[in-house]
Amino acid sequence: MSDPFGQLDDLLTHVWGRLARGARVSDDPFRFVTLATIGTDGPEARTVGLRAADRNAGTVEVHSDLRTAKVRALSRDPRAALLLWDAAAQLQVRLTLTMTLLPADPARWSTVPPSSRLNYGTDPAPGDTVDAPEDVTRTPEIERFIVLSGCVRVIDAVSLSHDPHRRAVFTGTVGHWVAP
Repeated sequence: MSDPFGQLDDLLTHVWGRLARGARVSDDPFRFVTLATIGTDGPEARTVGLRAADRNAGTVEVHSDLRTAKVRALSRDPRAALLLWDAAAQLQVRLTLTMTLLPADPARWSTVPPSSRLNYGTDPAPGDTVDAPEDVTRTPEIERFIVLSGCVRVIDAVSLSHDPHRRAVFTGTVGHWVAP
């Protein structure tokens, strides 16, 4: 396989391929990613599952319970970032996003495996205080499911496997090399 950090076009294709694979393959390093939002007290970050990546549309997708802090944060300020890391490849990708909240729809809900649906129906709501862990129940409800669709504004890709490291930044399809 040729080095994706050899040419900008190859790198952009490689990154979108990795995003698509992460959304599709459950044990891919790009499956569980860090989503950063701007909360009322400043930056907040958490791990989420990458559920879709569409290069043609320039979007990525994660899912959430409608009642979470990240949804409240994105309702106030749609700016977000995703951080992806593949330790074996020594590849870091950062996506700068504008998020759109898409209410539950039966078509998307039908693609969510039953075991994953349990994540969209905890009682009490995510973040609420409980007396003990066993006080939490899980009743999946489509009304609590929301799609966080991110329009990718910037892709920042860094290879730590090169000496010296290599880094490129893309805005849409236009990329340039930058110092790592």
